[in-house]
Amino acid sequence: MTIENPIDSKHFKCIKEDNSQKDNERQWELSKIVFDRFYEYQKKRGLKENTAGQRTDRAAYFIMDYVFVYEDIVDDIRAVSDETVRKYLGNWYIRKFMNPTIKGIKAHLRALSDFFTFLKDNGQISRDHLSELKGVCRDTAWFEMRLRTYFESDSEGFREWIEEYNYDW
Repeated sequence: MTIENPIDSKHFKCIKEDNSQKDNERQWELSKIVFDRFYEYQKKRGLKENTAGQRTDRAAYFIMDYVFVYEDIVDDIRAVSDETVRKYLGNWYIRKFMNPTIKGIKAHLRALSDFFTFLKDNGQISRDHLSELKGVCRDTAWFEMRLRTYFESDSEGFREWIEEYNYDW
């Protein structure tokens, strides 16, 4: 019988002082247990290993490469808000990914929705917080509009597009 180590509050915290390779490695060592448990949670819910792995990778990417790098005011995975998700997939992802697609955005939204449910099911966020986060994950029409208008904007419209849900400030 294997006794799992419990997920402690410290595993959800951002400890990065900068974005050095050393800090990234320390952060991954600390947070890896959260993503490992999320993967196992999904498999127990009946997802295939490949699907569980892809969703885990997307959730980990969101936290490790976006939240803990660009969201200076979020220093804990459990403090992610609906606005954080909008800035990530409605601005950063569209601007940073080569050839962003609505299919890719929807895959991220599904992964994040599952991840937030995992957090709620493990007592890490409230029902109300989950409801807020799942609401933004269901708002695919808004993300479709953001992707479409990114490519349709003229120079002035593009500046306004960037300023809405900008992750730089």
